[in-house]
Amino acid sequence: MTETVPSHSTDVDDQLFDAAWSGDAARLATLLDQHPEKLQVRKKPYDWSLLHLAAKHVNTIDLLLARGLDVNTRESGDNTYAMHWAAAGGHLDVVRRLADAGGDVIGGGDDHDLEVIGWATCWEPCQGAVAEFLITRGARHHIFSAIAMNLGDEVRRIVAADPSALNRRQSRNENHQTPLHFAVSKNRPQMIELLLELGADPLAVDSWGMPVAVHASAPDSDQRVMQKLRALTAAEMISAVRGQRPPRCVPMDLVALLALREWDTAAQIVKANGELIEPAGGALHLMAKRNDTAAVRWLLDRGADPNGRWAHWDAVVTPLHLAAGRGHADVVRALLAAGADPGIRDSKHNGDAIGWASFFQQPAIVEILEAHRSAS
Repeated sequence: MTETVPSHSTDVDDQLFDAAWSGDAARLATLLDQHPEKLQVRKKPYDWSLLHLAAKHVNTIDLLLARGLDVNTRESGDNTYAMHWAAAGGHLDVVRRLADAGGDVIGGGDDHDLEVIGWATCWEPCQGAVAEFLITRGARHHIFSAIAMNLGDEVRRIVAADPSALNRRQSRNENHQTPLHFAVSKNRPQMIELLLELGADPLAVDSWGMPVAVHASAPDSDQRVMQKLRALTAAEMISAVRGQRPPRCVPMDLVALLALREWDTAAQIVKANGELIEPAGGALHLMAKRNDTAAVRWLLDRGADPNGRWAHWDAVVTPLHLAAGRGHADVVRALLAAGADPGIRDSKHNGDAIGWASFFQQPAIVEILEAHRSAS
């Protein structure tokens, strides 16, 4: 008589899913012995196979492959193999075992359009060892994986073979970022420098119309982009002098000047274009997100609204939301001192500043905001 497997669930499918996810190969083997017809069971809503659920446990992977599960079976959510999942998690032993079993180490067609090597490298943490193994089995870097791993020679090779790679877009899941957006978001200064040298457009926007600077979370992460924008601002100011007219500038001109500490020139363009510090331009929001306390204070001193609303991708937020979510304590204090209201809620998640700080695991910011609320 076959022993009955204990479980918190009486549903066989759930027991199989639990065993695969937890890496309990013995329990999974017993369940499959009892219910061999369940080998192909899928977990809703994305039709995850047992192989996907087991993707961090090499012994469980061995069992499922031995039972006959297709190493290249895909789920319907992101259209991935189990190898994509193992690569993203840094489970090199599982990736190796899947590859040895005939797994597709390239894995094109996933919904993020990153291939297995992109799943290994383009999210945090970057799984460099997995990427290096994939290369030994026939995978090749694309421009995003090369940027993520700070591989200048690979970026040069990719662009030399296909110059359009500089303008390649990530998937809709990543808001169609360009390589330059991606390099800034990953804080890869050498890659930013190289991409600009190769001809990347510093004015490119993502699918939400957001410029490269939106992806920066530190004052100096995209200095070379700011310098490129400063050169364009300088050309406009020269043209304005020649044409005996005020300079026509946009918010990104102001952001670049503030980032480069060109206070006098920034004051000139604000005098000629007062709307640059209004919320619609997003200058205060961007500087708050970038943790640029000096620029935030400069803008507040000139009348920028600490409670101004601005569309940051798909949510209308205040500068305080962005600073709180990023953990920028000095910026949070400067905004509060200028009258920022921590109770304002964003338009999508209905979250206030404390909610954003909590969600993004910024306990020090939660403490600052709660102390401010208690003192009010």
